[in-house]
Amino acid sequence: MKIVCRLSLSLVIALITTLPAGANVPGGGATGPTVTLHDAGTDILLANGLITAAIVKASATITSLKFRGYEMIRDGYYSMGGGKGFRVPARCVYAIKTQTPDLVDIGLKSFWRNEAEAFDIEIHYVLRRGATGLYSYAILSHPANYPATSVGEWRMVWKLSPDLLEKIYVDDLRHWTMPGTEDLKHATPTGIKEIIKINTGPRAGTFDCKYDFNANYWDLGCWGHASDVRKVGAWMVLGSHEFFNDGPTKQDLTAASGINHLHFGLDHYNASATEVAAGETWQKIFGPFLLYCNYAPGGGDACWADAQAQAKAEQAAWPYTWLTDNPLYPLADARGQITGHFIVQDALKPNVSAANAWVGVAQPEPGGNWQFESKHYEYWVKADAQGNFAIPNVRPGTYTLSAFTTGAVGEFSKTSVTVNAGEATALGDLVWNVPHKGSQIAWEIGVPDRTAKEFRHGTDYFHGYVWAKIPNEFSNPLDYYVGKSNWHTDWNYAQTRYALAGINTEAWRWRIHFNLDRVPAGSATLTLAIASAYEARIEIYVNNDRRPFTSVSPSVSGGDALLREGIHAKYCVEYVSIPAAKLKAGENIITLAIPENGGTANHVMYDYLNLELP
Repeated sequence: MKIVCRLSLSLVIALITTLPAGANVPGGGATGPTVTLHDAGTDILLANGLITAAIVKASATITSLKFRGYEMIRDGYYSMGGGKGFRVPARCVYAIKTQTPDLVDIGLKSFWRNEAEAFDIEIHYVLRRGATGLYSYAILSHPANYPATSVGEWRMVWKLSPDLLEKIYVDDLRHWTMPGTEDLKHATPTGIKEIIKINTGPRAGTFDCKYDFNANYWDLGCWGHASDVRKVGAWMVLGSHEFFNDGPTKQDLTAASGINHLHFGLDHYNASATEVAAGETWQKIFGPFLLYCNYAPGGGDACWADAQAQAKAEQAAWPYTWLTDNPLYPLADARGQITGHFIVQDALKPNVSAANAWVGVAQPEPGGNWQFESKHYEYWVKADAQGNFAIPNVRPGTYTLSAFTTGAVGEFSKTSVTVNAGEATALGDLVWNVPHKGSQIAWEIGVPDRTAKEFRHGTDYFHGYVWAKIPNEFSNPLDYYVGKSNWHTDWNYAQTRYALAGINTEAWRWRIHFNLDRVPAGSATLTLAIASAYEARIEIYVNNDRRPFTSVSPSVSGGDALLREGIHAKYCVEYVSIPAAKLKAGENIITLAIPENGGTANHVMYDYLNLELP
């Protein structure tokens, strides 16, 4: 979308200066000229001597964001719903929430008018003195007299000026020079509409797709673009992740060619929709977050380092003291803290510990799980090397605490954790005795971490058509020999259909060869920890490739993580009991296959597998 800003060019230029950017304090700086607001009728202009932002009242759209003489935005807008019929705010009611020499906060509220998603959308933009970025936050409201509704895709989009910033930055694996406008014009379409083949420029010979840059939001403080030539950058910067749904393992789109995404609903990769009943009053605040512009003489890499430092500064200042008089956003003294010591005890894997474990609280519906929770707020932290944790700035309420750590299958859970305003809830020692079905592990493949990153293509999964390499890298069947094979190279990150003649597929059997000294007394257990499953049923054969012993349909499935270039979607664990009569002394073979012929998209990404003996 593109809405023309009607502010006069002379006025915009008059309000722009090229004062140096501030240090890494929240907002970008604490000193500088007064913040000004100019109401031009259809548009609003916010300026502080460092940046100017032009915003259309009716649609809450940012049509201009000027920094150091550069136009940093082509279009900036909120949208709801997917496909061509997505909803953008319209006929907004404009109001000034705060106007002081130090800060201006304007609100633009779009009321529901029989759109598919029965929510009012209230967008705020905030400019502070000395800031080189524009804060924004949004409030979704569902009054009791609105009908039952739900929303999945709910996002803010920052489209950049073409060819302004040539480099992209997401994480340690993904930061490089992007194709330019001319390169995109000469690109070749593929069989997947989101993926194109780049034929010219710095990315010639590679694919480009918005899904190349999917990432776990909780692992990142910022993402965006920068320029070695112009030495400026444009970033999404997060002060908190509490308003995102589905917990710290949930990923979605970040940056991509010419764009910065912020998906509040994290609607890709098997997300939970926000569902509200008729007669239910519901509200949630998303943000504030910072649309950050920066300058660094060192160019793109230096801008990225500064953006990461800015994210830490924003997180240290959360909750912001300047967002007042809003019951949806309690300040620090109206929130509580949870502390404790997470202890992991695993009788079969004594080296597993709580170091760096994720520990968090959420408020899922009865019978639900934090992986599928979007109506409330979630609070997660990483434990220290000894398992100690402190979860700050939690809204008062009753929560379920969950914790999981690398090396252990499953998770710890504690219900009825109460948080009071201004108080610390001390939980003391939380001991998780990791459960096992057997008393010894015959073999294991992978590392329990809820992803398939330790397997082949675990560090380049985000390139288009990686799955097309399978016939050149693996045979059918894939033979994995416990004690000889290396799961980093000999076990693929995804089991899917095996391509023949380019498009036809057949079941791809994965055979696990292992030796037993003796036949166990009683049943063994095959553990399948699954990082992603999509329209896949796993057939399991035990020492007989002609007839399956049983099959498993993963209890959590969806998200199309393979074609969407992910390394995981949602997590589950399945256990298969194998009677001793099916095993033998000497070599055994357990075979896994996906029988349904739904094409390449049908897949399982294993997190971890083991066989436990009684």
